[in-house]
Amino acid sequence: YRVRDPSAHHGKHLLVLGGGDSAFDWTVELAPHAKSLTLVHRSDRFRAAPATVAKMRELESAGKVKFMIGNCVDFEAESGMLARVHIRHPDETVTKVGIDHALAFFGLSPKLGPIADWGLDLNKNQINTDTERFETNIPGVYAIGDIASYPGKKKLILSGFHEAALAAFAIKARLNPNEKVHLQYTTTSPIMHQRLGVEVGPD
Repeated sequence: YRVRDPSAHHGKHLLVLGGGDSAFDWTVELAPHAKSLTLVHRSDRFRAAPATVAKMRELESAGKVKFMIGNCVDFEAESGMLARVHIRHPDETVTKVGIDHALAFFGLSPKLGPIADWGLDLNKNQINTDTERFETNIPGVYAIGDIASYPGKKKLILSGFHEAALAAFAIKARLNPNEKVHLQYTTTSPIMHQRLGVEVGPD
């Protein structure tokens, strides 16, 4: 969620879609430079940092931002360029907003797709795993990252690395049960230094 050239939006009628940190950060950043800025989110409950929400409200009070509750359901173009969007509100009324540029900052909506039919032990949109191998209830099928569910789960990148390491060792053992795995450390292993192109001088 990065705006490559913020200056390209200066002096324009802007539409920002979203309710998270990226949507609010760019609303606060661009509003002082835009001709107008309309922020649209499906509710008045936001995932953005409270301090940024407060800044948006200040800009709204100053007339720099117009906030709408609703969803973008249609758009109009003129000469091949975006001209207006249709915002449907909770009461089913629709507002047409004239804009030059639209910036969408939507999060992910995880869907399991065909995996949901594999017979896995599901916990809503996640898959239950053990915490030794991160194997599912189906032998040979492993799950790591946001899709893995277990007691104490934390959705952090650091946790994902930990899960990946243990799952990789488990998969290796499953594929080559009689082959011993020798751990190599980047701090001391000449083999790892060579693979990484690291030159280690004398102590």
